[in-house]
Amino acid sequence: MVGWMVHPLAAFALVFWGSVIFGRRGREWRAVALAAFILVALVVLGADWAVHPAAGMLLGFFGSRAFHRWRANWSALLVGLIAGVLFMLLGAGWLIVPLFVMGMIWLFTTALAWSGGKTSAPRAVPPAVSALPEQGGGLPMGSLGTRAEKAAARAVRREARRQTRTRLETPPPAAVPVPAATDLLTAYLRDERLPGEARAQLAALNLRTREALTYLDNLGQSGSEAAYLARAVRDEYAPTAVQAYLKLPPTLANTAPLQDGKTGRDLLREQLDLLLNAVQDILKTALQAGGQELLTHQRFLEDRFRQVKRDLEV
Repeated sequence: MVGWMVHPLAAFALVFWGSVIFGRRGREWRAVALAAFILVALVVLGADWAVHPAAGMLLGFFGSRAFHRWRANWSALLVGLIAGVLFMLLGAGWLIVPLFVMGMIWLFTTALAWSGGKTSAPRAVPPAVSALPEQGGGLPMGSLGTRAEKAAARAVRREARRQTRTRLETPPPAAVPVPAATDLLTAYLRDERLPGEARAQLAALNLRTREALTYLDNLGQSGSEAAYLARAVRDEYAPTAVQAYLKLPPTLANTAPLQDGKTGRDLLREQLDLLLNAVQDILKTALQAGGQELLTHQRFLEDRFRQVKRDLEV
C-alpha cells in the first residue's frame, strides 16, 4: 500500500520544494532543508523519479540566488548544495556537470567583483585656479567695481524717475461721499414704542416739513427764518419730544398723570399738535409769499388784455 502512495506524495513534495526555493522562504535555510528532507525521504521510499525534477529545480535555485546578493542567502545556498549532493547520490548524477559550470562562473564573477572593490579610485585633480581678471590681461578689479557701482546707481535713478512719473500720472482717488446722518423723524415713524396717534402725527410732520422746505427752496428762501424753523421742527423739536416720552416708564407713560391730569401720552400729542400747527403757519406764510408773484402776474395779464379788448372795440 505504501508503494503506490509514495508517488503522489512525491508530486506534492515537488510542488512544495518549488514553492520554497523560488519563493520568499528560499532565503531561509530551515525551509529549504525541510523541503529537501521530504523529497529525499520519498525518493528513498521508492519515488526515485522525483529526484530528477528536484535536481532541475535546484539548478534554477542556484541560478537565481547565487549570482545576486549571495551573501544574504549563503545559508540557504549551502543547504541547497548539500541537497544537490544527496540528489546526485540518489540517482541524479548528471547534476554534477551544471553545478561545476555554475560554480566556476560564480568564482570568476566573485573574483572580478572583489578585485574591482580593491582597486583604488583615481584621485581627483583639483581644478586649476583661474587667473584674476587683471592677471589674465583684462581690466583691473578696481575698474570693474567702479563700473558696477555706476551701473547700479543709474538703475536706481531710473527707477526713482519711473515711480515719480507714475505718481504724477495717477489721478488722486475720488472722495468717498459721507453718508448723511440718520433722519430721526423718519426713524421714529416705525418705532412701535410710540402710540399709534403719535406716529400718525410724526408722519404728518414728516410730509409737511418736507413740503415746506422744498417750497421755500424753490422760492429761493432756503436761508430764511421760515426755512430755519421748519428744519428745527424736523431735526430738533419733534425728536426731542419723542425722546422725552420714551424715557418714561413704558407701563406708566400712558396712565400716570404728570401735569393737570395729563399723562405722558397726552403731553406728547399736544406738543406734536403744536409743531404741526407751526409748520402749517410756515406753509401759509410761504404760500402768501409765492402767491404775491402769482397775483402780480394776474394783474399784469388783466391790464394787458383789457387794453387789447378796448383797442378791438374801437
